Amino acid sequence: MSGKLIISLDFELMWGVRDHRTVADYGDAVLGVRDAIPAMLSRFERSGIRATWATVGLLFARNRDEVRDHMPSDQPSYANSALSPYGFISDGLGKDEKSDPHHFGATLVDQIAQTEGQEIACHTFSHYFCLEPGQSLEQFEADLKAAGSIAEARGIKRRSLVFPRNQWTSDHVAIAHKAGLQTFRGDPPGIMYRSRSGSENTLWVRGLRLADGVAPVAKRNDYSECQAVSGMRNVIASRFLRTTSGPGGSYAKLHQRRILKEMKKAARDGRNYHLWWHPHNFGRNTEASLSRLDGLLEGFRRLQGEYGMQSWSMADFSESSPTSGRAIGQAA
Repeated sequence: MSGKLIISLDFELMWGVRDHRTVADYGDAVLGVRDAIPAMLSRFERSGIRATWATVGLLFARNRDEVRDHMPSDQPSYANSALSPYGFISDGLGKDEKSDPHHFGATLVDQIAQTEGQEIACHTFSHYFCLEPGQSLEQFEADLKAAGSIAEARGIKRRSLVFPRNQWTSDHVAIAHKAGLQTFRGDPPGIMYRSRSGSENTLWVRGLRLADGVAPVAKRNDYSECQAVSGMRNVIASRFLRTTSGPGGSYAKLHQRRILKEMKKAARDGRNYHLWWHPHNFGRNTEASLSRLDGLLEGFRRLQGEYGMQSWSMADFSESSPTSGRAIGQAA
């Protein structure tokens, strides 16, 4: 069996960072996504990469009225109210993408949908945090219904789910399965990658993850088959692609070398290797980040020629083999 490279991206704009960043200190990185995404798409198309774009439901909206039309009535009651975006939606959200490009992204969703082989997946409606105190399973279900409603209004049916901050339990997966989703991205092996709340994501945990990016701290992170969890297929994550704050540096070089070694081992042994990142990680120092991505895609093409490695999206694991043609999930 041929090895497979899976790529998934958490597409969020400010919705993914608004609880700990501001437009003033991070808005330039978010705006940089508008250059980074077209550049990634062109590279994926040239290299035959089938990627999964897990998209926050709020980004499907073309204006503020459309956001309000699809908002769930049962909204998350986080103990930390700053985690909920709904106060900002009521008091601070702009009118549309032109006036508020940090929070609206419908034109970017269109570009993804129009690129061959790209899957538009679910990243919940509001960038929902499943393990933060105060919220409930019923509120998560309402959030997924809102995400489905706004995507369907755009003619997009999603098959895959990426949980924000990788927070999930089997009960949340069961609710996602009930909503019609078929695959989700689970956690890599290793205690530092276990699904946890924000307060549990300590400096020690983050340090272990950083170290594992360049040296073998956790177990081997590729796999032969997807696990079944509550009726869904767990397309396990292997590695988060890290970018640096500058154009180079020893960590970036070691990190890229580690990923290429892991990819080669997966290709050689016919296993799955799942790489993921956020588009806003490329929003600063975009050219340097794209150059590193070019190196990884060049490595994939070599492995494709040498070992027959294939590019699959998460949705391809819900089928017997990958499809071709229009974007995955795009309306006919």
